[in-house]
Amino acid sequence: MAMLLVDVHAHLDLIGENERKAVVERAVAAGVRVIISNSVDPKSVRKALELQERFKIVKAALGLYPTEAARLSAAAIEGELNFIRSCKDKIVAIGEIGLDYQEAKGERERLQQQQLFERQLELARQLDKPVIVHSRQAEKGVVETLIRCGCKRVVLHAFHGSLKLVQKAAEAGFYVTIPTNIGRSSHFQAIVRQSPLSRLLTETDAPYLAAEKDGKSEPSHIAATVARIAAIKGMAAEEVANILYSNYQRLFS
Repeated sequence: MAMLLVDVHAHLDLIGENERKAVVERAVAAGVRVIISNSVDPKSVRKALELQERFKIVKAALGLYPTEAARLSAAAIEGELNFIRSCKDKIVAIGEIGLDYQEAKGERERLQQQQLFERQLELARQLDKPVIVHSRQAEKGVVETLIRCGCKRVVLHAFHGSLKLVQKAAEAGFYVTIPTNIGRSSHFQAIVRQSPLSRLLTETDAPYLAAEKDGKSEPSHIAATVARIAAIKGMAAEEVANILYSNYQRLFS
C-alpha cells in the first residue's frame, strides 16, 4: 500500500532557487501529496502564491509572523491583511501566525504581537480557513488565546508547551505537528506517545528542524517521521500515514 504523506508546514521560499525543483521532485517520489508553504512577511506571502502556481503539490498559507507586529507600520499591516483577504480562494490556511516572546523586546511588543495574532485569527474566521500557529516561550498564551477566540481549526506548529498543555489543546480539537527532528527530540516522542493519532499531523519546517542537528530538512523526510511515529505507536507506517493524511483532509477541506 502506498503511503500518503503531507507536510503541513514548510518554508519553500527559504530553499535555494537552484535546488527547490529537485526538493519538490524528491517529495513527490517519496509519496508526499501536499506541501503547505507557510509565509511570514510580505515578501514570502507573495512567494508562497508563486510557488503554488509553479508546483502542483504546493499549497499556500498566508500570514504575518509575530515579529512583523513591531517591524511593520499599522498601515502596512492593514494593507497585508487586505491582500490576504483578497486571496481567499487561492489559499488553504492563515499561517504562520502566533506569538514569540523570545523575540519581543518588552511588554509593548508583546501587546503588538497579541493584537496582530488576534486580528489574523479573526481574518481566518471570516475567510473560514484553518490557522497554522507559531509559539515560542508563549505556548500557554497561544493556547488560551485560541480557546478564548473560539478557534476550532488549529495547527500548533513545532509546539514546545508542556504535555499537559498539549492535552488541553487536543481536548480543544487542535492538531499538533510532529517535525522531522523527532528522532533527537524526547519532547516530540512524548507527544506521540501521549496523543491520539487523530490529533497529529506531520511537518518539516523546511529547511529547519532537520533529523540531523546541523542538517536541512525537506518534505521527502516526512516518510522517516511517519516511520518513527509508527514505531512508537506499534503500528504499520502505511496505516499511520493514511490516518495522518485523513487528518489533513478533514482539517483543510
